[in-house]
Amino acid sequence: MIVKGHRPALALVVEIDQIFFHCAKALMRSKLWRPDTWTPDALPSQARIVKEVQRTEETLEELEAYYAQASYAEKLYNG
Repeated sequence: MIVKGHRPALALVVEIDQIFFHCAKALMRSKLWRPDTWTPDALPSQARIVKEVQRTEETLEELEAYYAQASYAEKLYNG
């Protein structure tokens, strides 16, 4: 579970006793596995979600700029 030299402080082990599968027809009808039917713009941005669920002094525009940085993903495991 170590990523880029960082070990997580906590790990969770999940034991599954029983699994239920959904009807295959529902998956086919939903077109879940057809990327051409996906609408990622229908979801709120990460910045908007953060603004809605956390108390933060940053404006939505500041958060959008922060999460849009190419270096943001690189910083995830640095520190």
